[in-house]
Amino acid sequence: MTKTVTSLFHSEHHATAAASHLKQAGIPADDIDIWTTPHNLAPLLEDLGVSRTDAHAYAEGVIRGGTVVIVKCDASAVDEVVGILDKEGVLDLDEQQAAWRSEGWEGPAAAEQAGDLTGSSEMARSRTDSTGAERTEAVVHGRIRIQSRRAERPVPE
Repeated sequence: MTKTVTSLFHSEHHATAAASHLKQAGIPADDIDIWTTPHNLAPLLEDLGVSRTDAHAYAEGVIRGGTVVIVKCDASAVDEVVGILDKEGVLDLDEQQAAWRSEGWEGPAAAEQAGDLTGSSEMARSRTDSTGAERTEAVVHGRIRIQSRRAERPVPE
């Protein structure tokens, strides 16, 4: 199963260094995305299974000068990817959100107040559409988020 690993770095320099180390470890360059502008970042992350709260927090981090790294890898490579990202100084998304809220940032507040969002401190979640065709799970691994998506095809009767 393919996993998507997302992380926020203080600067593009740190993110680029992490990407370089990921490539040296055998992760294909096509499976590593570096985002330095927030345009369309939150919707892309939501499409990858990131919670709406986290997706908007990553976009806010980029607005504030940070850089997001998105890595697609096999489940067997997740621990290595997480270790490399951790060594390069990934920021703690939960701590960043708390700091921004203390400065007045509200995130996707309207949806949160309506109860539509799950918090970013969740350890795991799953979602299925009405046909049961897709399942998404997310795990918080320290400061890094890991999403997995599996398309389930109905069995013909």
